Amino acid sequence: MTSEHVINLLGGLALFIFGMTFMSDGLKKLAGDYMKTILEKLTEKRIMAVLLGAGLTALIQSSNAMCVMTVGFVNAGMMQLERSVGIIMGAKLGTTITGQLLATNYISKYAPVIAFVGVAFLMFAKSNNIKSFGQVVASLGILFVGLSTMSTAMRPMAQEEWFINIVANLSNPLLGVLVGVIFTVIIQSASASVGVLQIMAVSGVIGFRPAFYVMLGMNIGASIAPILASIGGKKDAKRVAAIVAIFETCGMLIFMLATTFLPVLDWLSMTSGDPSRRIANANTIFNLVSLIVLFPFSNLIAALSKKIIRGSDEEPNMAKLEFISETTHTTSTAMIGQIDAETNRMEELVQTNLRLATENYFDNRLKDEDDFNQTEETIDFLNKKITDALIRMSSFADLTPEQAKHVGNLFHVINDLERIGDHAENMAQYSIRMHKNKERFSKTAMEELRGLVDIIERIYKEAYAQMVSPDQDKYAHVYALKRDVNRMIEDMKEKHIVRMNKGKCNSQQGMMFVELLMDLERVAAHAMNIAQAAN
Repeated sequence: MTSEHVINLLGGLALFIFGMTFMSDGLKKLAGDYMKTILEKLTEKRIMAVLLGAGLTALIQSSNAMCVMTVGFVNAGMMQLERSVGIIMGAKLGTTITGQLLATNYISKYAPVIAFVGVAFLMFAKSNNIKSFGQVVASLGILFVGLSTMSTAMRPMAQEEWFINIVANLSNPLLGVLVGVIFTVIIQSASASVGVLQIMAVSGVIGFRPAFYVMLGMNIGASIAPILASIGGKKDAKRVAAIVAIFETCGMLIFMLATTFLPVLDWLSMTSGDPSRRIANANTIFNLVSLIVLFPFSNLIAALSKKIIRGSDEEPNMAKLEFISETTHTTSTAMIGQIDAETNRMEELVQTNLRLATENYFDNRLKDEDDFNQTEETIDFLNKKITDALIRMSSFADLTPEQAKHVGNLFHVINDLERIGDHAENMAQYSIRMHKNKERFSKTAMEELRGLVDIIERIYKEAYAQMVSPDQDKYAHVYALKRDVNRMIEDMKEKHIVRMNKGKCNSQQGMMFVELLMDLERVAAHAMNIAQAAN
């Protein structure tokens, strides 16, 4: 084997892995947020969860992405742990479609043409969906070009004595499994790993028996991605990662035991005369049998994950992320779900402080001052952390145009929420000063203020509701309320000047009342900005 063969092998491997990754990203862009919607609504029944896991993974060509997405959904509280088991089992079966596709020899003949057509779509199409389709087609051609290059470069290895000795040792089941685990941990894709194994088989570099044990290890190695995705997450997110590892390990043990007492390898060899197809079939059968055997024990597997990851999450520290995982191993769909959940939490905290700040005027005291200050610190903390997460997400390769727009809107929304929190803090400080000076607004001023606060609270709630479910009619209603607020504030200022001239309010109270009105007007304005961002 010459240096030229080594260079071609590395180049082919690079093209293959790039094609696999690029194709998966394109498919995820095409699928967009539909996956999130389907997973949230249609996984109540375990069998439906399995079918969805298999179908969606076959669509996006990545069980790692599906498992990482599931970890993200569970961490964000969007999916229960027990519902994730079926998704994971289905995902492992769905990913085997990649191996079946790679075993289709006639695609290799036209791979350069396929890549050219895909690149043409990418360069000249105006629609984002067509561009994503072009990305899928181009990457399909590229990965088959990589496969062909690797196949040619590997053939001389079959004649090298040192390599023959290494492969002979892989017939040892435990060693074969270990090599498969290590290889997949390095490449970070079971589908790509099995694809390389198929090329080695076609090139005559490795026989079916050692390839089978390496393939078992590659499936176990795929569990590293969800484990990395769960780092820093909640207990249930870590349990999802444990479920992936439990499923793969149990499947491996089932087949290791079966091959000891039954001619399983002979049966699998009879599925095809083509070495590549034989490995693809073995991978599909492995995951299918694992699914059939382990599916009835789904609840037991979930319970076992709780035994492995014991205890419950600590009492939530307010100045701490509850939903966003700061690991880099996640997908855009899962990340958006986490950011939305954290933003909703921030909104609830802002609403709490806004209510406390306004109620102080009617009670003439600051209730729960320590809680108010801690909540304000948490709002500032979340503003920074969510912004960091949005910046990080802006660079995600699988970000769809719709998701990119949503990310852009969220930048504005969290800024407006933080500003509303600041205005609530201003209002709380005014009430503290009034309480210390033993001052109160006049009865008439308090009645006017109550009416204004009620409308502004309605604007705030209805404006943020637009983020969840945009509605043009409701947006028009929020806009109308905002105009009413502007008129009310101008009217209240004029009436307050009259009261001051009559000696019913002193100048200190007058200045504070005007400052309070200005803060309330800004709260309504920022709430209106949120409604506009949603529409």
